Amino acid sequence: MMYNPTKKLQRSSQILSILAKYGFKDAIARLPWKGPRASLERNIDVDKISVYTRIRMALEELGPAFIKLGQSASTREGLLPKDLVEELKKLEDNVPPFEVDIQEYLAEELGLDITEQFETIASEPFAAASIAQVYRATLKDGTNVVLKVRRPGIDEVMRVDLALMRDIAKILTMYNDALENLNLSLIVESFAMTLQEEMSLVIERHNIERFAKNFKGNKLIKVPNVYPDMSSDRVLCMEYLDGFKVTDAVEIKRRGMDVETLVKNGINLYLEQVIIHGFFHGDPHPGNMMVMPDGRIAFLDFGNMGKLLGIDRRQLEEFIQSAISEDAVRLADVIEDVAVVSHIPDRNQFERSLYEIFDMIDNVSLGDLSLDLLFNKLWKIIGDNRLYFPEYIYQLMRGISLMEGIGRQLYPDLNIMESIKPFARRIMMERLSPEAIFKKGKHKIESFARDVEKLPEDMRALVRLFRTGNFTLNHRLISARSFNAILRKGVNRIVIGIMFMSLNLLGGMVIVARIEPQWWGIPVFAWICLGSAWVFAVYLFIAMIRAKDND
Repeated sequence: MMYNPTKKLQRSSQILSILAKYGFKDAIARLPWKGPRASLERNIDVDKISVYTRIRMALEELGPAFIKLGQSASTREGLLPKDLVEELKKLEDNVPPFEVDIQEYLAEELGLDITEQFETIASEPFAAASIAQVYRATLKDGTNVVLKVRRPGIDEVMRVDLALMRDIAKILTMYNDALENLNLSLIVESFAMTLQEEMSLVIERHNIERFAKNFKGNKLIKVPNVYPDMSSDRVLCMEYLDGFKVTDAVEIKRRGMDVETLVKNGINLYLEQVIIHGFFHGDPHPGNMMVMPDGRIAFLDFGNMGKLLGIDRRQLEEFIQSAISEDAVRLADVIEDVAVVSHIPDRNQFERSLYEIFDMIDNVSLGDLSLDLLFNKLWKIIGDNRLYFPEYIYQLMRGISLMEGIGRQLYPDLNIMESIKPFARRIMMERLSPEAIFKKGKHKIESFARDVEKLPEDMRALVRLFRTGNFTLNHRLISARSFNAILRKGVNRIVIGIMFMSLNLLGGMVIVARIEPQWWGIPVFAWICLGSAWVFAVYLFIAMIRAKDND
């Protein structure tokens, strides 16, 4: 990401001044860039304000990028002190609107005659945030729309701040073990990727179009139409939705809507986004959800979307199945597979902690069971084992927690676990369908065939390493049970693979030799060799299907 070095120097001086103001001179001493000494003399009475409050106040003064970083970090509850998380959750992306001639801005950005496209455009925005602000407008055909426009110069500001964040994260991680365990650099990189997507209004438009396609024909949801011809990377023109806030219980009752049905519809729509489509809203807080007059639910602001790749969805399915069946061993395997970083000191204790969650679910009445209760326990497990996950996991946990919070606010008897079960049953039925079994079996056979085909090359490479003296063995200590299982599985597969190849090779030699007796022109002994080889192959295939799919 390119940025102006001069602006980086100016911004670094400003950051030093703000950090000094809030009493973080120790951190300043370790940073790779320095500012004017006079800028370090101002500060507040730090003795009267907690360090976590000062961190939040500093982030607010540092500006939009740092505010968003704090908001992103607040979702890593297992990795940060609880008091700091509570402070970071108070961060709000409220900024004054920027002054701009909106018609001139649109004409320059879109290259259109604005008077031919729009009947009216409001001169003042009705909402403003750090990246963009929103205006009301009316098209020539009378359609009410909103125009989301990006702040001029925000690209350069964000690029410079991200470069400085990387510098800060690198230095602080080198000098502080706690921050190294926190994986601060990973948090910054993950945040940078998310922020770059939010900056592009073209990406947001594509997100809306994809979201609308996923819910085409669904009468429970309303997705705003977009107008590509009047949109660009800095302008997004979309349909204006005239509804009311999803948490407005008074308005819901006034319109005679059934609260329980509305809440369950909202939960099911979100679960469908996650489990069925693998493309879900990353920040479904009350300000980003609306109820239409006809009872449909609308999601707003599609800049922050969670995306599940094929492997992510399979792992999520495994997670849900393991949780529903209360299989802690399998669930622990899935969590390790998903984690980008993990330092599990005691595997048995890790599995025991998961069993404790299952026990809590079984022994807490459904009315008292909330995701906050489960997530608090889960966050502790994550923190104790220094687990760090891909961004979509944090988006998912935050999203489900927000949805449950909205649901319980309107309907206190909500039990989100009951809403998840139909989706879990659907997943199980799909995975047990003949088509899914055939597809999985085909994949196993192809994978096995590739392994067998590569075995002679791998063996030759291994022999060459032995001959040249370049063979090295990297090892780590693990539990005896895990080591025995890994060793047994590996040895069995190698032995069966060698026997499969040997019998096929022997069968081929017998065919070439034309040994009698023969059947259909092929020696009987060759039939026996080839048949035995494929018996081993089928045996291994069945064993792999029945085993846990965690290789």
